[in-house]
Amino acid sequence: MLDFSAAQFRRFAATWVGNKNRYEGVVIPKHTLIPLHDVAEEMLLSAFLKPFEKTEEFFYFHHEEDVSNHQVYQACMSVFQNPENLSEEAGKLSQMLYEHCDNPKVQGGEFFIAYFENLDLQGESVSAIGLWKIQSKDAYLKTERTAESFTLNVLDGIPTGKAEVAALIFNLDEAEGYRICAVDTVSKKDERSFWKDEFLRLRPIEDNYFNTRHYISLSSEFITQKAPAKFGLDRTDTIDLLNRSGDYFKDNEHFEMNDFTESMFPEAEQQEAFREFRDQYTKAYAVPLEDKFDISNQAVKKEFKVFKSVLKLDKNFHIYVHGRRDLIERGFDEEKGKKYYKVWFENEE
Repeated sequence: MLDFSAAQFRRFAATWVGNKNRYEGVVIPKHTLIPLHDVAEEMLLSAFLKPFEKTEEFFYFHHEEDVSNHQVYQACMSVFQNPENLSEEAGKLSQMLYEHCDNPKVQGGEFFIAYFENLDLQGESVSAIGLWKIQSKDAYLKTERTAESFTLNVLDGIPTGKAEVAALIFNLDEAEGYRICAVDTVSKKDERSFWKDEFLRLRPIEDNYFNTRHYISLSSEFITQKAPAKFGLDRTDTIDLLNRSGDYFKDNEHFEMNDFTESMFPEAEQQEAFREFRDQYTKAYAVPLEDKFDISNQAVKKEFKVFKSVLKLDKNFHIYVHGRRDLIERGFDEEKGKKYYKVWFENEE
C-alpha cells in the first residue's frame, strides 16, 4: 500500500515527446524544471500518485547482462544520488522514450519527471522518481468577462483522473533493479507495452502477487483448454471448476499446491495431469512458482474479472452459472433433435 499524504515534490521537470513514426521529435526546453505552487502540487500529487495507492504488483528494471547497464536505471541512480541531476537526466530520458514511441497508438504529449520525498510504501518512508507520459487531454470551458459581455473559450488541459502511462521508481532494492510499479492503459493486455516492455524494460518481482496471478492463469488454462478434452468435461463442468478455483483463491489466505490440487480434482489422474501442466507452464513461460505463499487479494480481484461463467446457447439464451453444479443438468432430446439444459431453482426475479 502506498500512502502519499506526506509526500512532497522536490524536483519537477517537463519535456514533450512525440511519435517517432510520425517524425514529431522531442522538445526539451532550456529550463526543464517547473516551480509548483501549493494548489498545483496538491492536484498533481493526487492525479499522479493515486493510481498507485493500492498497488501490490511490483517490478525491477531488467537487463540481459547486468542491470547496471540499463540506461533508465542509470538515470534514476544519478537522480537518487543527487536530485540536482534531475534536469539533465530528464532530457536523456525523453530521448530514450522517443526511441520507443513508434506505435501508432502513442500520441505526442508532455513527459513529466518528478523526484519525491516522504512517500510511505508498506510502512517504509522512501524517496521515489515518477515518470508520466500524457497521451490525451481533456477539453475545459473557460469564461472571460468584461463590462460589456462574457466570452466562452475551449481549452485543452491535462486530465487529473487516472494516469494512462506512468511509473514510480522507489529508492529501494538498488542492486536488484529498484522496486517499481507501473501502469499502461494504452497497450492491450496481449501485446508488448511500449512503456513497460520497451522503454522501462521491466520484469515482475516474484512475490505473492506474482505467484497468485500465475496460479490463477495456469489453473484457468488447464481447466478450459486441457481438462475438457482429456477428461471429457462439458461446458458446465468447466464453469463449475472455474467457479470453485475462484472460491479457493477468494476464501483462503494461503495457497498450498497439494491442498489446491486435491480440493479441485478428486481423481488421482486429474491431480497428476494438473501437476504436469504446472511444470509445463513454468518452463514455457520461464516463471519459477512457489508451492506455498500468501494469496494476494488484489491479484485475485484483477484476474477473475476476465473469467467467463456463462453458457451461450445459440443466439437465443445466455445462462450465467455462479455455482451449484448439481442444480444444472445437460441432456439431448431425441424428438426435437436438440441438446438442452435443465435448471432447478427456488426463486424467480
